[in-house]
Parts: sequence; structure tokens; C-alpha cells
Amino acid sequence: MLTTLKTAKEMRTLIIYACLILPDGKFIILDYNKKQLLLFKNDGIFIRRVITFTQSPYDACFVRKNTVAVTLGPANQTTLVDIEKKTNIQTIKFSHYCFGVASDGETVVISSNSSQSTRVNLNDMSHTILKGVEGVGRISLLQRNIYGTIHLENKVCCYDSTGEPLWTFQHKDINSPGGITLDMNGFVYIVSSKNGSIVVVSPDGKTCKTILSEADGIKHPYGIDINKKTEMVIVSSIISEDIRNYDTAFVYKI
Repeated sequence: MLTTLKTAKEMRTLIIYACLILPDGKFIILDYNKKQLLLFKNDGIFIRRVITFTQSPYDACFVRKNTVAVTLGPANQTTLVDIEKKTNIQTIKFSHYCFGVASDGETVVISSNSSQSTRVNLNDMSHTILKGVEGVGRISLLQRNIYGTIHLENKVCCYDSTGEPLWTFQHKDINSPGGITLDMNGFVYIVSSKNGSIVVVSPDGKTCKTILSEADGIKHPYGIDINKKTEMVIVSSIISEDIRNYDTAFVYKI
């Protein structure tokens, strides 16, 4: 473990739906409670509020340069945010609920958690429906493949770039999977919410191993992200026993 994001007393009502490691090592968290993006230094010290949304935000991912994509759930929208200028660059409208989001810098994939998913080409903003990627919650991309979790079925799935299923994995250690991310070698990191753990699935989707658990101080984790170059991973966690539970995030070296 390297650091913990440090939040002031007045911020201790956070509900972290997503946590990101930016290319420069800074951190972004998406707070569902107050509908805001927050920026932290490399050492975990809070810098500033980036932006506040009028709609409920559900997920976020880094896109490219200073841009982060944020899904706005029942509004059927995803917005692109410039984190330096603290402004919305563009709002993309969809025909379905916007839940999970992932990007490879050239495209953005939006999952709905109940129906179809869509890939958006960032160059011409054209939409492609991914018919095979249905009912998927959180998602991640690697080498054009799409990886996702199906929360209610305790499944981890892998699809090719067109949405064709490649493999599905289930294991007793994966219970109510939430956030998902991958390292540079293709290992899939899953938040197992009900187990209070982080489980790694092999690139072929055949085996898994628990690497972090409640014994490491993690409680009710949900968001996760990896910086593939620095091999750092960030995981959101509840750290208060109080009824007004608030979240922070832990940063680890793989």
C-alpha cells in the first residue's frame, strides 16, 4: 500500500462510484452523493472540485489529454469533461441508460446495466450498437476487447470489439462484482463487493485469486482503476463505522 486519499471533515459524506489514476499520477474520484468530480495530488492530498453535475453520475474513465468521460445514468447521457478547464466539453446522448464507461483514447464504450451497450468513435462521434454486450455493469477495455461485470449473476465476461462473447467466468470468491480494470498483461481485477475483496482473473478467464480483502482494511469496495505504466492500482473503500459511512480510496503498487 502506498497512500490513502485524504479528505477533509466536511467531505466525509462521499459515495465513491469511480476512482481513477491519471497519466500524471494524480487521482480523480467520482462522488455520487454530491454529484461531483474531485481531484487529488499524487500523495493523496485534495486539490479541488473539478465539476458538479445536475444529473446523477454513475461511472467515469480517463479518455485522453485532460478529458474524462462521465456517465449520467437515467439521463441517457455521457459527458466529456476537461479536468483542467473544469468544464463540460460535450454531452453525448444515447437511446439507453448510461452506467459503465471505458475508453481506449479513440473510442468510448458505454454499458447500460440492463440492455444494450454502445461504442462511440471519438473522431466522428458515430455510434455502434454492441448487441452481444447486454446487461453488463462496469466495463474496461484492453486491445479492443471489452471486459464487464454482471452484478446480479456474479459473472465476469470478455467480448471482442464487435460484442461477440469470448469467455464468461464465475467463482465463489466473486460475489456482487462491481468495478473492473486490467493490467498491462491482461489480468482482470474485479471488485467483489459482498466479499469485501479484490479478485484477479487470469487473461484466459479460467482461474482467479484473491489479492486484497477485509484483512487489508478494505470494506465494501466498489471502484477500481489501474495505471498500466506505473502498475499502481486504486480501490475505493468505506473507512468509517459510523452510520454516515464515507468513502476514501487506497492506492497500491502491484
